[in-house]
This record gives sequence, structure tokens and C-alpha cells, in this order.
Amino acid sequence: MTHSTAFSLTGNSTPDQPNPHERSRGASDRGALRHLEGDLAAARGEYLAALADNPNNATAHNNLGFLLAQQGDLDGAIQHYEIALTIDPTRSMALANLGIARAAQGKAEQGLALLRQAVDADARNQIACENLAKLLMSVGQTEEAEAAWRQVLEQAPERPSALTALATLIALRGDLAEAVDLLRQAVTADPGYAAGWTQLGVILFLRQDLGSATDVLERALHLSPQDNTARYHLALVRLARGDRDAARAELATILAQAPAHVAAEIDLAVLALPDGKPAEALERLDRALTQDPNNQRARFYRALALEGLGRVSESRDELTRLGSEDGPKYPERARRYLAGPPAQPE
Repeated sequence: MTHSTAFSLTGNSTPDQPNPHERSRGASDRGALRHLEGDLAAARGEYLAALADNPNNATAHNNLGFLLAQQGDLDGAIQHYEIALTIDPTRSMALANLGIARAAQGKAEQGLALLRQAVDADARNQIACENLAKLLMSVGQTEEAEAAWRQVLEQAPERPSALTALATLIALRGDLAEAVDLLRQAVTADPGYAAGWTQLGVILFLRQDLGSATDVLERALHLSPQDNTARYHLALVRLARGDRDAARAELATILAQAPAHVAAEIDLAVLALPDGKPAEALERLDRALTQDPNNQRARFYRALALEGLGRVSESRDELTRLGSEDGPKYPERARRYLAGPPAQPE
């Protein structure tokens, strides 16, 4: 959830500030300017001065709350957001900020309610709209999230992050062609937006457009070499194109950057098995299962690795346990393996 620029300027203050309300507004404005410059200490001092002159300055309360949230003091931030809303219950930015804070506390339903109120109070509040869309996505309310992203794009039609998020939702409901169109818009609007290139590559892979997926994912990695989502899907593309050595290299790079990457560890184990390296496969699968003990794919190939090492009884026991479980794929494969010839890796 984004917190950038979630504060507001009140307008220019007058040169003379004989009256506490004018002094408060001037201090609040100076605080917002220092805030924009990144001088949080100076900004905090100005906000406190504004509130000393006028404890009912809702803008100063909101802005001080935002500053405290940036510094990790969520309880203090919430206190100031709530005071701002006591003063002005329809203040859209304070509603949005309080919603973001409640979501950060794990109170998603409260966060959603507040962000919806913020959007109702001001449909042009991009921070409220975008954070509402993100929170809806995170709780699985995809239909409303799609509508929220479309609302963001009504005001900012070329925003790459919004185009990418909307494309992701559309891809989840199966419309890969529209998702690709949106992602191409995103990377055209900002050719340096690595996340857009990554998601475009993933969806091109899902469409089995392997040549385009390769080019796009390589572009994503050129922009963001640490992006293991892009690198993992590039490894899958390499495998789909039959280049096992290149796939291994990508997977090894992922593990060098993220040693706990379970999927990469399992894939390298699966590649080791047909190469006659069951000991390496078993070592990798044991590491993967340390991170994800119930991973059915890892358990299935661990049984195969055990069999490759001659530990047939252990292998059969593992396959029997796995075959007795529910699951979309590997329990059935375990049952078939026990009943007949070995299955091919996948």
C-alpha cells in the first residue's frame, strides 16, 4: 500500500500572522514544504507549532499523522488521523490515511470501509483509489478491485502501475489477450517500468508465446537484475524451449540471490534426476521441504530420488503417504507411480 504524498498543503499564508489561526496555517504550510523536501524533523516541529496555535487544524493533524506513520509510529499516526476526522469527518485524505493504517494493523475490513469513504468523499483522491484497489486485491475481492483500478485509470490513463495491476486481475479471469494489451500500454507509457515488463513476460509465457516471452523477460531483467519473478519465468521459458543448461543457470542465479526460493530448488532437483544425480536431487528437495514441509511436488520427487539411491522402502512409504492425501496433482501421480511405471518429470 502506498503512502507517498498522503498529506496536503493548506494554501499560502499571509506575511503577518497576528492571529493564532493564521500562524497555525503558516506553520502547517511550512511543515508540508519541509515534508516534501524530506526534512522530517523540521516538518514535525512546524506541525507541532501549528497545533500549538490551533489544536483544531485538521490539516496539521493529518500531516503529522502521516509523518509518524513514515517513522513507524502507527499508533501515534492513527491518533492524529482520528482527531483530524473529528474536526472534519469528510476529509478524504485523512480517511484514506486512517484506512491505510488500519490495513497495516491487519484490520482489512476497517481499512476497506475507510478507503471506500475516502473515495466517496473525493473520487479524485488517487491515493485513496489506488490503495482501495490494492487492498481489495490482497483480500481476494477481485471484481471490486478491477472496478477500483479502472477508476484510477479514468484519471490517470497511462499510469503503468495501475495498468499492470488491472492486467493481472484480467489475466486471472482468463482474458490473456486484453491483459497483454494493457501491459503493452504500461511499458509504452514507461519503458523503464520493470514490473510491467515482468508481468507481460509471465502472461506471454502463459500464452505459449515463448519467443516474445524470452525477449520481454530479458528486458525486465536488464532493468531489474534482482527480479526473481522475471528470472524464474525466464527459466521456465528456457525449459519449455528445451534449453536445460540455460534454465539451470537461471535457477542457480535465483538461489544465489534468494537461497530460500523453494520453486527454484525443486526445479533444479527435478532436472538432476534424469541426469542420474539422485543424491543432488535429494539434498535440494530436503532443503526445499525445510522451507515448505507440506510441498507435495517436493515430496513426490523426493520419493523418486530415494528410489534412485536404492532406498526403495522409504520411497514407497513416502509415495503411499502422499497418495493418501488430497491434492490437485501429486497425490494422483503418487498413486499411479505405485501402480505402474515411473511418470516423467514435470
